[in-house]
Parts: sequence; structure tokens; C-alpha cells
Amino acid sequence: MEVLFMKKIFAFLIALIVGAALAAGGMFYMNLKSQPQVDAKGLMERLEEASELTVAKNYYTGIVRFKEGKIPLISKNGFTMKYEAVIDAGFDLENVKIEVTDDVVTVTVPHSEIQSITIDPDSLEFYDNKTSLIKTDRKEATKKALQEAEKDAEKHATGKGILEEADKHAEVVFKGILADGVGNRQIVVVFDDEKDAGQTDAGSDSDDDQAGNDSADTEDANDAEGEEAESVE
Repeated sequence: MEVLFMKKIFAFLIALIVGAALAAGGMFYMNLKSQPQVDAKGLMERLEEASELTVAKNYYTGIVRFKEGKIPLISKNGFTMKYEAVIDAGFDLENVKIEVTDDVVTVTVPHSEIQSITIDPDSLEFYDNKTSLIKTDRKEATKKALQEAEKDAEKHATGKGILEEADKHAEVVFKGILADGVGNRQIVVVFDDEKDAGQTDAGSDSDDDQAGNDSADTEDANDAEGEEAESVE
């Protein structure tokens, strides 16, 4: 009777183990199905297919002054130019790196930069025209004034924090582009200087540990020499 009972218990345990193994195998299979095969190259192509990685815009109306020549009435010319500009900030794809594991997609990006400054030619207005006997080349003067306008617009935009604003949107932008192609992997977005800083800190800790070990080895050696000297005496 006891033997029959033990056989039933043994059979029940075997069935339980087999059932657990099948369940684990099923979960593993389902996990494989939910995790598409992904590589860094494919994800980079997805980024490149995005219409643009401009994530911040700034609209600015500015004024610049053009001057040339030094002698009033003879060679000194100039004018004031009002303009309207659109400044775009975003990320340079050439410096984006992607690493893929079974669980995580790590996107390492540079900080944002000014991508373009577009000045509306229809917005240009000219004031305070000063002319002299030696006339200026108006077309060339306007070209130089536009170059100064671009510098002025960029200075304004960076001062207003457009790059910082673009950086804040980095995680949302990259996750939005890649999310539907990585399965249930986590997407982590880090800036390249932060990653480098982390590696540097790790290296410093390792150096500190090595220095500590070297120091301990030196102390042990000194102790050994002291013990040897005492034994000689």
C-alpha cells in the first residue's frame, strides 16, 4: 500500500516538474516571439528615414548695421537692416551611436546644435541709408549684412537656450522614432559626454583601487622586512 502511495506521489512530482518546464518553455517561446531581431544598422536606417531631427525652432526679428569706409561724405556708407529669421536646432545623425542587447537599446547622441538659420528675404527692411561720393555695391553690401544677420540670429538663439530646449526633447524624439521597431526592449538615450564621464569615473575608481592595493602591498612588504630584522637581532 505504501509502495503504491509513493508511486503516486512520485508520478505527481514528475508531472509537476514537466508542467513547470513546459510553462517555462512556453513563456520563453512567447518572449522570443515578442522580441523581433534587431540590429544597430537597421535602427540607424530608421533614424535616417525620419523626415528630420530638428526638435526645436526659434523665430527671431533682429536688426544689424552695415558700415564701410571711414571718410564721411567721401567713402563712408552704411545702412540699418531689419530681418526675420527661423532658427532650427537638432541632432547630427553622423555622431549618433546605437547598441542593442536582448533587453536594452542604448542610443548615444551628441548635444544638439544649430542646424540652419533661414532669413526671410521678404522681411528685409532698410533704414538710415548713408551714402557718399564713392557709392557702395548694394548687392554685395546686402550679402555682407545677411551674413552678419545669421551670426546675430545664432547668438540670440543660443543665448535664449534653444540648444538646451532641444536636448530636453532628445529622449522623446529618439524613442518616438524607434519604439515600434524594438519589441519590448527598453530604449535608453544618453549624451555622449555623460557616457564618457561615466567611463572616466569607472577608470578613476579602478585606478584608486589599484593604488590602494599597491599601498597595501608596500605596507605588507615593510612589515615583512621589520619582522625579518627583528628575527636577525
